[in-house]
Amino acid sequence: MDRSRHATHTVVTVHQIWQESIRSGIGEAELRGLTGMDPAELTDFARRVPAERLFATWEAVIRRLDDPGLPVRVANAAVHDTRSAVYLLAAACPSVRDGVRAAVANTSAWTTAYTLATYDTGRGGMSVVLEGLDPERLGARCEAEFQVADFVGYFRGSVGLDVFPAHVRFAHPAPPDTRAHEEYFGPGLEFGARHTEFVLTADVLDRPIRTAHPGLANVLAGHVAALRTSTEPAPHWVQVRRWLADRLTEGEPTTAAAAARALVLSERTLHRRLAAEGTTFREQREAVRRELALDLVRTSPRPFKEIATLTGFADVRAFYRAYLRWAGTTPGLDRAGTYPAGSMR
Repeated sequence: MDRSRHATHTVVTVHQIWQESIRSGIGEAELRGLTGMDPAELTDFARRVPAERLFATWEAVIRRLDDPGLPVRVANAAVHDTRSAVYLLAAACPSVRDGVRAAVANTSAWTTAYTLATYDTGRGGMSVVLEGLDPERLGARCEAEFQVADFVGYFRGSVGLDVFPAHVRFAHPAPPDTRAHEEYFGPGLEFGARHTEFVLTADVLDRPIRTAHPGLANVLAGHVAALRTSTEPAPHWVQVRRWLADRLTEGEPTTAAAAARALVLSERTLHRRLAAEGTTFREQREAVRRELALDLVRTSPRPFKEIATLTGFADVRAFYRAYLRWAGTTPGLDRAGTYPAGSMR
């Protein structure tokens, strides 16, 4: 699986995209149609959404507006509409260096779709490298530009000066119009680089933050750590697999309707959420049946007829056909540990 399939991201960014889209002339009704989301989904800023939903939102809106500068504008507006606990923590730190380090250390508090890391560039400078976003995907490119622009907006607002990074590099190709990027990031802008990063010199990093507040920083650090380490609800495909494994071992029916009831969802919502995670109920049921069948045949003395029943087959012949497809051999030969010449386990 690719990294983004089961990754999540704070709903705050989606909210900020929506707000800038509305300011750009897109109505709420049209936004609902473009993104498949409802404004009510964007009011709980502790909520996470699938990263796929974030990328799809970027893509739908930027294509509708035909404005390559959208990610920069969203980030610029976000500075004045702070909703992120990580941003507030960084703004309470004593210096830009401390704030950037705090934000990078807590990346997982807002996303698992990509990672950020800091590197010493010598003479007190620092490079912040973003990894994990597909440079071929429009939505991922938008998120990379937004994230770097958000950091730039952070340290500008923190020191009260229109300072520029020494370098801003993006791994993806330049958009059709880069005027907004050039104005925002300055002369050190580069596209098509080896990786996405921005570089800050010591004179920027060591500037004191106007909003520094040690007591508040300590409180926010605890809150952000809880966001970072708290156990989030497992993705729906994981919840479905757990439910299927329990039901199969108990010999209970394994329909999508029953799974939806167990997860307190409508069947339609369950199918929609699995689709957003890149899978289907049928795929997950097949995978769980396969894993359970292989395990029972290879590690237990149970009769094959009983295993067939446990894994949801109406008769043992259907089970044998499926097993041959899964394992490349029959249950009997698999249990005995011998395989026909040329077979694939």
